[in-house]
Amino acid sequence: MTAAHVEQPHRPEEHRPERQRVERFSAVAVAAVIIGFSTWVLLTLPLQPALILVLASVLAFVGWTTINYTHPVRSRKVVATYLCAVAFQLVHMAEEYTGHFPHEIVELFSSPRDWSERSFLLTFVFGFGALWCLAAAGALYQVRVANFMLWFYALGAGMLNAISHFVFPILKGGYFPGLYTAFGHLVLSVLLIYFLIQETRRLKTLEADAGRAEPSRQGEGTRTGSPLRRTSRRAHGLPQRRASSCV
Repeated sequence: MTAAHVEQPHRPEEHRPERQRVERFSAVAVAAVIIGFSTWVLLTLPLQPALILVLASVLAFVGWTTINYTHPVRSRKVVATYLCAVAFQLVHMAEEYTGHFPHEIVELFSSPRDWSERSFLLTFVFGFGALWCLAAAGALYQVRVANFMLWFYALGAGMLNAISHFVFPILKGGYFPGLYTAFGHLVLSVLLIYFLIQETRRLKTLEADAGRAEPSRQGEGTRTGSPLRRTSRRAHGLPQRRASSCV
C-alpha cells in the first residue's frame, strides 16, 4: 500500500464583502435640532413664515436622509454651486430688508405677533449666514451634518422660499419684498438639487465598481501566493516539500 503525502494547495476563502455600517448619530442630532427649531419659530414668529420654515426643515431632512446621507458630497462643483446660492441668498435678504419684509409679513396676514427687523437680521441674516458658511467648510470634508444644510438651502431657503415669494404679491395685490430676486433663488435651488442627486449617483457607481473589483484583486493575490511561499522557503535555505511514498 502506498501513501502519498502531498502539500494541499491553498484554497482562498470565499470573498464576502462586508456591509459598511453607517453611523446614525448625525441624523438623530439633526432631528433633535429640527424639533427644537420648529418649536421656537412656531412660538415666536408669525404663523405663516413659521410654517414655511418647519416645512423646509422636514423636506430637507427627508432629502438628506433618503438621497445622500450614506454618500456625503465630495464634488467641488456641488460645493461651489451651493456657495453661489448662499451669496445670492444674501442679495435676496438685502432686498427683503430694504423692503421691510418682517413688517410686511405681519401686515399681510394680520398677525398678532410682532416681528422686528432687528430679530430678522440677527437670526436669518447673521445667524443663518454663519451656518451657511460653516456648512460649506464641512461639506469639503464630507461632514454629514453639513450636507443637511445643503439640502436645507436647496429645498427650503431656495425652492420653497422662492415659491412663497411668488404667492405673497398675489395675496397683497402688488410688490412684496424679495420678489425681484425670487426667480434667481428658484434657478439656483433646482440646479443644486440636480447636482446633489447626480453626485450621489456618481458615488454609488464608484462604490459598486470598487466592490466588483475587490474579489478579482484578492483572487490574483491568492493565485500568486503558492509560488511566493516556495520562493520564500528557498530564500531562507529551507528544504522544499516534496511528495514522498512509503511501501
